[in-house]
Amino acid sequence: MKLKLQFLIAAVFVLAFYIPAVKAQANLIFEGGNNSPLKITLQQSVTYTINNSNCAANGPLFVFDDAGDPFQGLFQPVTGTITFFINGGTAQPITTAASGSTTGIISPDDIFISGGQNTVSNGNMIVLNAGTVMTINNITAAAPANGSYTTFITDGNGTLCSNNGIATVVTAASVSVSGRVLTNGKRSLSNAVVYLTDSQGNTRTARTNSLGYYRFNDIAAGQSVTITVVSKRFQFAPQVVNVNEEMSGLNFLAEQ
Repeated sequence: MKLKLQFLIAAVFVLAFYIPAVKAQANLIFEGGNNSPLKITLQQSVTYTINNSNCAANGPLFVFDDAGDPFQGLFQPVTGTITFFINGGTAQPITTAASGSTTGIISPDDIFISGGQNTVSNGNMIVLNAGTVMTINNITAAAPANGSYTTFITDGNGTLCSNNGIATVVTAASVSVSGRVLTNGKRSLSNAVVYLTDSQGNTRTARTNSLGYYRFNDIAAGQSVTITVVSKRFQFAPQVVNVNEEMSGLNFLAEQ
């Protein structure tokens, strides 16, 4: 019995040592590029825990694995609303973005963003807050594909700092879509049926109120949706829109 117990303990230890740690999946939306500024939207906050005492003071770099190489090895200044906290301290802005590096574990097709030179220590908890950043300069390359990418932290030397401590379970962000339906005389149209079909083919319905307004809540961000208005008296052209954030003022005017 004692030998069996010792064997089980050893087996658990081996599995714990060799099973790779799970990293968080972060949903990103990319817009622009092709000789215009590139916009990166992080749809939900992600929490990381530093678990490597060898991480240097020139970080953290927030890496999104296999997201692409739009910056072609260059650091680009960015501005926007993505911020990060270290141990609940002061919010710090993301100021640069880069890709195409071969430093340490960072691959040529990894995108990473940074807020400057910070000291991080083993056990630190770092929260990267949802938001958007945009390059100040035009980016020659096309925008990468939207998607869910593995994310982790490195320092400026490419040392893996958080391969085993990401605390957040990330979920897709949801937004609302709303607007108004008008007759060809620009009067409000009540009781019209509005259909919203998402990228999976699921359809939802709403009716306009007495002032012609409609609204859909809890729409998963990062997809294209088709909105159609049906009325017995008027015809409306459907609209296809990319839903990346709260969308209001999506109005319909009846055809002549």
